[in-house]
Amino acid sequence: MWLLTLGFMTRILLVCGSLQRSSANQAALDVARAALTSSGVEVSAFEDLGAIPPLNPDDGDQPGAAVVAFRAAIRGADAVLIAAPEYAGGVAGVVKNGLDWIVGSGDLYGKPVALVSAGTSGGVFARRDLVRTLSWQGAHIVASLGVEGANAKSVRDPDSSRRITDPEARGEIGALASSLVASVTESPRARFSAMTTLARDAGVELGPLTEHIAAQEESWLQGSAG
Repeated sequence: MWLLTLGFMTRILLVCGSLQRSSANQAALDVARAALTSSGVEVSAFEDLGAIPPLNPDDGDQPGAAVVAFRAAIRGADAVLIAAPEYAGGVAGVVKNGLDWIVGSGDLYGKPVALVSAGTSGGVFARRDLVRTLSWQGAHIVASLGVEGANAKSVRDPDSSRRITDPEARGEIGALASSLVASVTESPRARFSAMTTLARDAGVELGPLTEHIAAQEESWLQGSAG
């Protein structure tokens, strides 16, 4: 069994950073969705990244329907799984733009997040970009996975969608989903080890991250006591 079964309905939000119909990253999320739902996890997906306008701080009070919906989807989830492609040595712009709109609302603060990038190289630079921008927003990046040679590990179905068939890749994605679910009930300090490993690899300064965790741990303990 891939996933840890919890005593309550956990809500996981899936976000695909590729707008391509035949997307290996969407295929990775499809594997995660199947594993999550089979274990009783409530899964939703935000599918309108392409409708989010370019970031303009002047529009912060009236960002538009797509931004409002994205913020609400994140706020309503216990954790977020982001799958994003790598382009020209960095994360796809549509993903970064969407996440930039969350800075003002703070909806990712203290939220467990897992990352996957499926492509030729496994998207190491894309995932590092995501670790940096998400860490700055106070998110807890608890797991990261690169699926290398994704086209060779998947097939294209008649409707042009892509489906991952490689057993090892499917198992790794399932394990990623499992670790994300398990992190939901962990305290911020319990997540800290995984977070610091990924942060160091991405060049994130650990001082501010440590301060965030200390503040969040105090709030978590107060909430548990209440």
